[in-house]
Amino acid sequence: MRLHVLLFLLAPVPAILLGMAVAGPAHTRAFLPNVLALLLGGACVGLWRLGSPLRRDLRLRVMACAAFAAITATLAFPGLDGVHRWLPLGPLRLNASAAFLPWLLAGMSASQAGVRRLCTVLAVLAQGVHWLQPDAAQAAALAGGTLILMGPGAPWPGKPLRMAVVGWMGGLAVGTWARADPLAPVAHVERILFLAADRGPLWLGATGAVGALLLGAFLLTARASTPARARVVLAFGTAFALTLGATFLGNFPVPLMGAGAGPVLGWYAFAAVLALPERPAGEDTADAG
Repeated sequence: MRLHVLLFLLAPVPAILLGMAVAGPAHTRAFLPNVLALLLGGACVGLWRLGSPLRRDLRLRVMACAAFAAITATLAFPGLDGVHRWLPLGPLRLNASAAFLPWLLAGMSASQAGVRRLCTVLAVLAQGVHWLQPDAAQAAALAGGTLILMGPGAPWPGKPLRMAVVGWMGGLAVGTWARADPLAPVAHVERILFLAADRGPLWLGATGAVGALLLGAFLLTARASTPARARVVLAFGTAFALTLGATFLGNFPVPLMGAGAGPVLGWYAFAAVLALPERPAGEDTADAG
């Protein structure tokens, strides 16, 4: 296994362990979903790497459809104080967008124009779901990832279409931030970074080291990828950074360090994308522009 792949798979482990240490023994059980998601996600990526009879773009289409279905399904379940972001899994609640958003971004980067169009339509509709939930953090993440994917050199037939999609995503993200979000923060979920800072410089330094490790995982993976895949890595990295940044502006779960399975599954959902074969030489990119 290549170094960048191994680093990407293992990078969440220190973040989860540090979050558990910062939260303290009283909240250890709250991080059990993180650990289970890590084990499940790693196992699924391993199985995914064994191969599949489905072609790369067909797999991306299936993954994007599954992601959209999961995100949309949150509206059908009872929420908390009018907020609908989660899928109920027994005693647990899974933030569907945090877990599956990477599959929408990956689908928008497919080499076949038809798959790209379908996945982009799904992403555009998913942004509307974010507004309805509301989930400003994930709306910002999807808008940021889309901006990277639709930038110069993107495999799309024209600049006006790219600008329209980016404008829609950005406008809905702004509108979602403007909506009322009545949920109160939970210290070991949404405020874990502030808890680390309150514990002193050593804990704050450890948090910075974990952040550097996650950044290194993105940089090494992008550097070892083809230009097309590197763009997708950058898109997910941007989405991840915006999700993290949103925690300083509102009551949103801190990815990986905060208690919760969604962001951990999201990390490995993207690792599953990285496990797909690279785009074959000469595959349909004739409409790039």
